Amino acid sequence: MNASIPDQISKDLKDGILAGLTRRVRQDDTLLLAIRGKSIDVYYRGGRILHLTPQSGQSYKVSFDENYSKSKKLDLPESPISTIEHCEDWLRFLPTLKETMNFHFAGNRKSEREFQQLVAWENNRSAIANDTEYFITDVEFADVEQGTRLDMLGLKWLSKDRKFNDRCRPVFIEMKYGINAYDGDSGIKGHIKHLQAILGDEDKKQKLNELIASQFNQLVDLELVKFNPNATIRQAMANGDRATFGTAGKPEVVMLLANHNPRSERLLSILQTIEDPVEFDLRFFNASFAGYGMHEACMLRLDQFIGLLKTWGKELNSTPPPV
Repeated sequence: MNASIPDQISKDLKDGILAGLTRRVRQDDTLLLAIRGKSIDVYYRGGRILHLTPQSGQSYKVSFDENYSKSKKLDLPESPISTIEHCEDWLRFLPTLKETMNFHFAGNRKSEREFQQLVAWENNRSAIANDTEYFITDVEFADVEQGTRLDMLGLKWLSKDRKFNDRCRPVFIEMKYGINAYDGDSGIKGHIKHLQAILGDEDKKQKLNELIASQFNQLVDLELVKFNPNATIRQAMANGDRATFGTAGKPEVVMLLANHNPRSERLLSILQTIEDPVEFDLRFFNASFAGYGMHEACMLRLDQFIGLLKTWGKELNSTPPPV
C-alpha cells in the first residue's frame, strides 16, 4: 500500500501531459478520478473505464477492461501516453468506451458500484457538495498485499471545524444495495469483521489514513472537489499545510444501505446480533429526506438505528383504526 502520491503524477495531472484528462473529468459528471499511489483510475457508472500506470521515460500505459467489450473489436490507441496529443487520442475514445460499458451493464447490472459513484459525486462535486460534511476520496479500493477491500474511502470534516486543518477524520463506507446484500461473508457482519481486522492493526490503519489525506489534498489541488475552505485554511493549504487527521480519534465506519425494504425484518434480525466494535465508531447513514448528501446529523449509532427499525416495524404491523 503506497500512501503517498508521486510528485510527477501530481504534476502531470495538474499541468502536464495528463492535464487534458483532469479537465475532462472536471467537465464530465459521469466520470470519477481516483489516484492510488502509482496508478490512476477513471470510473464510469462504477466501472473502471481507464487504468493508467506510469512507465519509464515519463509515459503512462493505458488499459481498458476487455471484459466490457468481449468479442467487440475496439481500435484503441496502441501507444502509451507520453505527450499531450497521446492523451487527447485516448479522450476521443471515451464516448465509444462509455457506449461499450452501457451495453455491458444492460445485461450485467452492478447497481451497488454505480450508486457508490453517485455518492461520491453528490458529496464531492454536486451543487450541494460544499454543504456536506463528508468527502469521498476513492471507490472500490483494494490492496492485495494487505488483504484490504473497501467500498469507499473518505474523510469527515465538520462545518464547524473547517477553520482547523487538523480536525478531519478518516471514514470508511460500506454500501449495500437492497436487502439481499445484507447476509453472507460479504454482508454487514462480514464487513464489520473485516474492518475490525484492518483498523485494529495500527500499521494498516496509519497507512490508510495517510492515503486518504493524500488523496483528498490531491483532489482539492485538481479542483475535483467543490470545497470552499475559509480564508485561513485556504492560505494554509496554499502554503502546503494540508488537511490532516491530527487528534481526530477513532476512524468512523459508515454503513450505507441503499433502497432498503422497510417491510423486511432481515436487517433488524442481523443488527440485533452485532456488538458495537471498539476499533471504530460504527454509524448507519439515514438520508436527510432523500439523496446521498452526508452530514453528521444523518449518522445513527447502532442502538439508534435498531430503535428506528423497531419503530418502523411497530407502525407497519399495527392495525389501523376503523374508518
